[in-house]
Parts: sequence; structure tokens; C-alpha cells
Amino acid sequence: MYTFVLAALVAASSLSPGPGGPAPAARSLPEPHAVRGVVRDTAGRPLAAATVRLLELGRTTTTTAEGRFGFAAVNPGAYRLSVALIGYAPVVRPVVVGEQDVSVEVALRPVVVELEEVQVTSTPVATTLMNSPQPVSAVAGAELARAQAPSLGETIQGLPGVRSQSTGTGIGKPVIRGLGANRVLVVADGQRLESQQWGDEHGASVETADAERIEVIRGPASVLYGSDALGGVVNVVAKPLPDALDRAPFVAGRLATAYSTNNRQPDATAALEGARGGVGFRLSATGRTSDDVRTPAGPLVNSGNRALAGSGAVGLRGAWGSASLTYAHRDERVEIHEDPAANPGATPFQRIGEDRAKAALTLPLGATRLELDAGYERNRRREFEAAEATDVALGLLSQTYTSEAHLHHALVGPWAGVVGVSALHTRFDKFGEETLIPNTSVWSGGIYGFEQAELGRWHLSAGLRFDHRRLAADADAALGLAAQRRTWSAVTGNVGVLYHLSEPLAVVLNVGRGFRAPSAFDLFAHGVHEGTVTFERGNPALATEHSLNTDLALRLQGARVRAEVGAFANLIRNYIYSAPTGTVDSASGFQIYDVTQGDARLLGFEAALEYHPTAFLHLHGTADYTHGQNTSTGTPLPAMPPFRASYGVRLEGERLLGLAEPYVSLDGETNARQPRLDPSEAAYYALTGYASRAYTLATLGAGFALPVGDRAVQVDLTLRNAFDARYASFLSRYKTYALDPGRNLIVRVSTAF
Repeated sequence: MYTFVLAALVAASSLSPGPGGPAPAARSLPEPHAVRGVVRDTAGRPLAAATVRLLELGRTTTTTAEGRFGFAAVNPGAYRLSVALIGYAPVVRPVVVGEQDVSVEVALRPVVVELEEVQVTSTPVATTLMNSPQPVSAVAGAELARAQAPSLGETIQGLPGVRSQSTGTGIGKPVIRGLGANRVLVVADGQRLESQQWGDEHGASVETADAERIEVIRGPASVLYGSDALGGVVNVVAKPLPDALDRAPFVAGRLATAYSTNNRQPDATAALEGARGGVGFRLSATGRTSDDVRTPAGPLVNSGNRALAGSGAVGLRGAWGSASLTYAHRDERVEIHEDPAANPGATPFQRIGEDRAKAALTLPLGATRLELDAGYERNRRREFEAAEATDVALGLLSQTYTSEAHLHHALVGPWAGVVGVSALHTRFDKFGEETLIPNTSVWSGGIYGFEQAELGRWHLSAGLRFDHRRLAADADAALGLAAQRRTWSAVTGNVGVLYHLSEPLAVVLNVGRGFRAPSAFDLFAHGVHEGTVTFERGNPALATEHSLNTDLALRLQGARVRAEVGAFANLIRNYIYSAPTGTVDSASGFQIYDVTQGDARLLGFEAALEYHPTAFLHLHGTADYTHGQNTSTGTPLPAMPPFRASYGVRLEGERLLGLAEPYVSLDGETNARQPRLDPSEAAYYALTGYASRAYTLATLGAGFALPVGDRAVQVDLTLRNAFDARYASFLSRYKTYALDPGRNLIVRVSTAF
């Protein structure tokens, strides 16, 4: 928070008069000007209803029947203009506003493939996915609606290189290229989340039902995000706040409902937004509840969940800049199914409350732009031993304050970028009957710079960051721990080169260094960890994890084909993991595991293909694999997902029997057997009788839009695991004693008003 206040004072002093009288003319606010333009196709025909955005300002408009658009009162500076329309390849181009109005002409290339508009997660200057220096995947729009699930991990697990470590349907933790937990950072519209993600049963407390899109960086992103982005970043991107600066005042809304037959789960999301002049607002609410999951072998007792979430945002935009306030709340109750052979009749559950607030301010400073953000998050997790229990077995409370100041600037020639500082403070407190880690406080600060340039066919990017982190642990008699402190510093950086071999074909090379400071769990854990059925002993002498990751990829984006194939090598020094000691804790009967370090190597590839031979036929497929090796012990890394391939076909049309945009689809996913097991995994699975097996799942889909007056009601039907296959995902924590869900019909109905 102190970074936010300091930067605001600096900005205010640069704009206010000095003690000797009025500010000199050279320091007065620059005059705003208009940005106007026209959007046409490559044949010169005007395109109506194209979405045009000034990305840095969050301002949006649409083109008229003549293809024209305009933004009034834009301050001098360097911006990115995004233009998108279904059936055309999106364009992101630089616009420089100087001392006069700006006129822009944009030509969109017709395509059949469906292309995402922009990505904002891997670079501070927005680009298309085609031109991102790092491997970035995104799920948005109708695809996101069809993938929607109770947990974040399950929602995005169809993306290349992304899996979900699941504990039933209520908990799904993102795993990117074999790395998860504290090595994958989850952010909500750029605000990092701290929700005790070190725990196997601790999922990300973020609602995705009303997100505009979800972006995933595959690979380290420490330059922009600091510690914990060692394996990647998942960014749940909210819809931009509306304004009516360039259109009439309005109020609009959206309603979406769904029902899942497998676990009898109804859910609904309602959103309302509006604007008048520079003032805009948005409200949304989501709720869902479910019974026990049903598998081909029968129901999983005590596997239901419930979640209620809501958010509100208000903002103000003008020639002076913009300001916004956002608040989100999420409350959930997650039942944890346990092995009926080991704990018959067990009914443990969790209650998780999440509150999150963010204030943002953007100030134009001549040709530069200062962005200030301050955030607060409160995550309260309570674990109970039985359904009727009122006493908390284990309580975990974290409160996190974040602040950032970014100065966006344009340099000489084609270079543009950002310099910034960030600060974080997290206070963690435990309560309840059990104890595993002490109360702690973390302070972290970072300073960084990131620059980008477009030089004809070449796209270059480079970033550098320095972080300092301090962790203080309180004295804890139950853990036999005296009060103590740990500090770490890290320098990270990345260099990316993208070269367009031709207009639709590009080769990308990115080299990045990431880091992760040890968590309090890694350092100080001492006790029974019910989530992993082990007795955990931390290691206070742990060093910082460092990784060196190299990505090489080939991207193709034509009118009918979109494809990407890439390989990566991620070398991690001081990789932190738990190793069995061969002894058993006498009180619990659990095996004792000690946290230790070594070196690790992760190699793998990802491939994705979309081919549209005609406007109504869509073919797609993906494949990914990660080979993880502990190079210090010469053994496989634990929890490495096996090879996976997905494939599908979709037929769609303009109209059928009075229904608009009808479609049918058939998708499949094949997961190979995982023969490479960490020795402790192999020993445990031998005791349980579990053996990794290959499996294939089929998903059927159909949908249409039903005209109702001047609106359309969208209806989607999805039949997951259509043939009721008996399978257990390798990353399911139930796999040694329970199957994954059986056949599930999901009916979705949505409309805008």
C-alpha cells in the first residue's frame, strides 16, 4: 500500500504548482484530441459492428454501418488500438496521439478460424496471441461458457500444457507443465491471490463464471509477477468497465443458467452493467450447489459442494485519466470424500470465505502514463472433521495487501514498455485444534522493467527484475519453534524474439529465469498433514528455487488454419520436494516425510491445431507431454501428468428449422498410462493396488440460438464422458480408491438483455 501512496504523491507533485506560483506552461496538462478511423475488409468494404478498443484506457466502441468509429478527448500518449470482428483476424496496432486529432484506417483479413482478440498477461503492452513472446493460451466467450466448472483447474484443463490436480469436483488446482501449488500463480484481473495454495486440498478462491476470458502463461513469468510464477500464471480477466463517453447512456445485463445431471448441480450467473458519460458500473452474482458425484462404480459419499459469489465495480473515466474500485466476495462449502476402507462414514468438509478489493488509478503524464493499483485480499479457510461438527479442526487465515506502480512509456523509435515497483505484505494466522505451520508475516518488494519493439517482421521483448522477500515466523511452542526470520533476494529476466517468416507464419524463441521463495509450509511444517496422509517436517535451511526455461515454437495463423507446436526445457535449481524417511510417526501412524532440495529438469512439448476446410466444418486437436526428472537423485519427479491428446469435430450453420447458429460437436480425449513414478509414489501405489491406466473420454455437444423478440436465447447441451468410461485421472487425489465422474449431461441457457 505504501508504494501506491508514494507514487500518487509523486504524480500529484508533478502536476501541481510550485511554491513560487502557477506551474510553468511546459508542465501544464496537455490538450486532449480525438482518435477517429474507419474499419474495412481487405477488399475495401466498410465493416459494421466491429469492436474497437483503446486498450490502455479501457475505452470501447463499435463501428457504424459505414465502418467508422471515434474516441473523443484522448490525452497525448502512446496507445494500442484493438479491432475485432467475428469472421476476421483481430488487429492490435500502435496509435500515437500528439498535438492534433489522429485518423486511423484498419483493414481486417477474413478468416474462418476463431481468434482471440488480445492477451494482457505475458506482456505489459497488449498484443495478439500470435505475437506474444511467451507461450500463452486463452479460453473465452462461448468456449469458456462450455468449459465452465466449479473449480478453476477443471475449467482450464483443456488448454495445452494445463491440467487440474483435483480433489473431487469442488477443488481443482491448475498444473502447468507438471508444476502446480506455489509454483503456479493465480491472479484475478492482475491482482495476485494468496489462498494457502501449498495445500493439496486448497483450491484457488476465484469465480470464473462472469470472466471475460482466462489467460494462461506456460512457463516462468517472474519478471512481471515475482515469486511463485515459476511454472506459469493463470489470469482470470474481468470484463472492462463500461463507459458512455462515445455513446448514449445505457444499462444492459446477462443471465446464464445451467444444470448438471451427474451431481444434480444447478447454477446461475446474473450480471448488470451500465454507464452515463464517464461513469460506469458492473454488478454480478453467481451461485451453485450440488449433491454427491456419481461414478460408474457408484456415488462418492460426501462429495457435494456449494458456492456463492458476487462482485461489484464502479469507475470514472475522463481526459484526466481513470479511477475504479472493485470488490468481490466468494463463500463456499466443499465436502471431502475419503477412502471408505480407511475411514468409513467420514464426512469432513471445508468452509472458505474470500474477500477481495482493488483500487486503480491511471494518470496521463504527457507521452507517458502512470498506473497505480492497491489491493486487499482476505482468505479464511476452516476445516471440520464431520458434517455435524461445529469446532474447527484446522483454521487458516491470510490477509494480503498488494500495491503496484507502473510507468508506461514510449522510447525512441519502435520501443515501448514499462518500469514499475511492487510491494506485498501477507499476514497468516492459524486457529483451531490442529497445528501444522506457525503464524507468519511476509514482506516482498520488487522493481522491474520490460520493453517491447516491433521492427518489421521482428518482434523483440526483454525484461529484468529484482525482488527482495522477508518472512517472519512467530514463536510456536506446539511446533517447538522459536521466533525467527528468513530473507531472500532474486534477479530474474527474460528475452523473447519472434520472427514472421511470412504473414501467417512465425517462429518464437523465449528464454526466461524464474524464482520461488520457500513457503512457510516448506520451512516450518511439523505435524500431521491430513491432505496428503503424511507427517510433514519442514526444512528451515531451504534456499530459493531458480529456473532457467527455454521455449521454441512455430506458429501458423492463416484464414482456415491456426496451429502452434513448441518444445520447452525448464531447469530448476534447488527444487523443493518432500521425501519419505522410512519411519512412521507413532501417534498418527503416518509415514514421516522431510522437505528437501535437489535439482530438476522438465522437458516437454505442446501442440495445437485448428483447421476449417469450410465455413461450417471445424476440426481441432491438441497434444502435450512433460517429462520430469529429479537430476539429483536420478528418479522421476512426482505427480507428472502423462501424455495427452485431444481431438474434435464441430458442424455449424446459420439457420436450421427456425433456429439460429445451430451446431453439433464430438470431442475426444486420450490420456496415456504414466509409467514413470517417483519411488515414494510407486511404493504408495503398490500398497493401495493402484496402477496408472490409459483411458479415452468422449464428449458430445449441440446448441442453437432461439430468437425471442429482438433478443436471442442461447441453448447449449454438453454430454461429458458420454460412454460412462471407468477411469481415474493421474492427478486425481481420489485415484487410489475412487473413479472420476461418470456420464454428465449439462444444459445451459443464457441470454443478454
